[in-house]
Amino acid sequence: MQPIVHALLAKGVRIPCPEAVSFDNIDPGRIARDVTLYPGTHLCGAETYIGEGCIIGQGGGAYVENCQIGRRCVLMQGNYRDATIFDGVEARQGAELREACLLEEGVSLGHTVGLKQTLLMTHVVAGSLIDFCDALMAGGRSRREHSEIGSCMALYNFTPQGDKFASYFGDVVRGVFLDGDPIFIGGQTQIVSPVHIGFGTVVAAGTKLAHDVGDGMFVTGSAPLRERRNRLAIVHRADEKLRTTLGFLDQLYALRAWYTYVRQPALAPIPSYGVLISSAIRRIDQMIAERVRRLQKFAGRLMNTMEQTDANVRASYVNALSLLAGAFSSTNTYLRRPRVDMASLALIADALKASVLRGMSYPDAVRALPDKLKNTGWVDVGD
Repeated sequence: MQPIVHALLAKGVRIPCPEAVSFDNIDPGRIARDVTLYPGTHLCGAETYIGEGCIIGQGGGAYVENCQIGRRCVLMQGNYRDATIFDGVEARQGAELREACLLEEGVSLGHTVGLKQTLLMTHVVAGSLIDFCDALMAGGRSRREHSEIGSCMALYNFTPQGDKFASYFGDVVRGVFLDGDPIFIGGQTQIVSPVHIGFGTVVAAGTKLAHDVGDGMFVTGSAPLRERRNRLAIVHRADEKLRTTLGFLDQLYALRAWYTYVRQPALAPIPSYGVLISSAIRRIDQMIAERVRRLQKFAGRLMNTMEQTDANVRASYVNALSLLAGAFSSTNTYLRRPRVDMASLALIADALKASVLRGMSYPDAVRALPDKLKNTGWVDVGD
């Protein structure tokens, strides 16, 4: 057996078939006791961390590369790369998590779910056979009352012009408090990014959707085809796409502030959370960098195709470029970052830390926060 296998077995890691598990550049000190590694599992990357009580590779083995995994997670057969995964996450066979994924506590994935640049907040549940890349989803109060993505749902993030957009469901500002109405996306739904879907909204199974929807709505059917164009270079609804994308960026910056000024100090008493939170902030930074890069490309497309547009489309181009000019500096620094109330965040962090020290889990501690702290207006994301 490999020397690392002896080291892991000695500390209490369960490896039912040591000859069928492989390792590459793994630090045994970052694999906690009471972890189970099933045959066919391959762990690699110096940044890999696995918390206590995790079950990895059940049902055919797992490829895990530079992932940070919390306690009591069950990651069945699948491919997991450059992702941060908090406590109690479950992923069934065929999962594929690619770079910059962040899954918060209690997230559950059915079989054959593909994620990349995706942020699923606490207790979000995804069915099976789902493609959900470049997205953020919040909503729900508990595992019983959760936001859900129905099976065979597809989120299209790539346009004929070669641009990539992101969508968000709920929002970070309200979602971190775990008291928003659940969002339900029905099975076999097709959504074309970028869109923003509000809390409490139900999108009926089989719906085709390419526009924003507010809170508490019921959406069914598909919008009629209003026009046909043969010029794939033209970008339709450019200003709407920009507004939604800038809104998505605002949510990422808000969540970064929450992790930095609330989660990090509040969960400091739990040693394993230091690794998870620092890596989660890095994932959020990766998502921000990806959106900025895509916006730069999109802006170039608008300027290069302006002369091909008619008056109506040109107006949306002008509005979009004006939005971009107001949002970024000449050095591509994002100017409209949400304003954060540091005093409010400090009070929230202190209250959460006190609950954690009494043995409460993070989700339970959040739910126990008094309304006066939830309503402090800790962040202002603007219009």
